[in-house]
Amino acid sequence: MRKSILIAYLLFFSPSAALADFGDADFPISATSDGPRSYHDAWCRRIKNTCRVRFQGDGMWVEGKGGIRTNQYLGYRYDVDGNENYNYIKYRSDNGEAKQALFLFVHPQAQQEFLRAFLRWKKIASEPVPNYRLPASQGVQDTQGRDNDMNPYARPAIDDWKEKTTP
Repeated sequence: MRKSILIAYLLFFSPSAALADFGDADFPISATSDGPRSYHDAWCRRIKNTCRVRFQGDGMWVEGKGGIRTNQYLGYRYDVDGNENYNYIKYRSDNGEAKQALFLFVHPQAQQEFLRAFLRWKKIASEPVPNYRLPASQGVQDTQGRDNDMNPYARPAIDDWKEKTTP
């Protein structure tokens, strides 16, 4: 009886029990608590008209301009012409008018990352799947950690859609 208590005690309070955490692999849960976040450098409405598209929680917006919430989203249409990928997003504006936005991508990986983020935003799962990759990789703008402090998870959530992070 004493042996079994001693064995149970040693197993329960052994030094290996102190190693129950994952250490370097631990990821802060607060980083994804308000949904997925990402940014995508695109062309807005016409070629060479650069803009940064952001996704955060239920918001999708163009930096410095404005955006929509998931409840304003009406539909999506995709077209390709040569190397150019056209993403048309139909939405209901604040005044109730149906409108459409156009985001263009030339690089296939940039298009793919945008589409993945868009589809994730569109369905807004209660347990979001973050697009956070270490070291600070955000897909097409992968800088192997040299992200110039642009990682959306390393910064607080953006409340003002007029805030610009690009010059």
